[in-house]
Amino acid sequence: MKKVVTLICTVMVASITLLGCSNPDDTKKTEDSKQETTKKKELKADSKATYGFHDVVDVDGLRIAFTKAQLLETEGKKDSVLKLSFELSNPTADTEGFTAINLEVKNKEGELLDVYPGENYGKEIETGTSDKGAGYFMVKGSAPFSVTYIDPDHKAVTATWKLAIQK
Repeated sequence: MKKVVTLICTVMVASITLLGCSNPDDTKKTEDSKQETTKKKELKADSKATYGFHDVVDVDGLRIAFTKAQLLETEGKKDSVLKLSFELSNPTADTEGFTAINLEVKNKEGELLDVYPGENYGKEIETGTSDKGAGYFMVKGSAPFSVTYIDPDHKAVTATWKLAIQK
């Protein structure tokens, strides 16, 4: 019995000593770094910067990320329509509108692509919600495509993405 009590006391003293030597900040740093690697890269819109796929860009409160660019076949013509898929989120206190026709899309040669008359995205995004959608454009020239969003309420706030075609 005396040996059991001694053993229990030894284990308790060792545990207390080990806990006292541990650094709780190390645990917190590890947890923070895990969260950063799983979070999407969020950036503030900068008219001088060029973004890529999955970069979440905050354009005056509306967060925009392009997820895919693909060529579609229409009316028997292969690769005649460019489909740009995107994700939107609104963390602001106000409803934010977004329409794909506010996207200015240019080909590698700098020519402006016309909006394809189809089911282009256009909605009001409520406070605290997210949505997905797509915009369609008539292809001319070659990729990569430069996609610029100009905030209709604050025309000086823009963001540009350089997007290559994905299969």
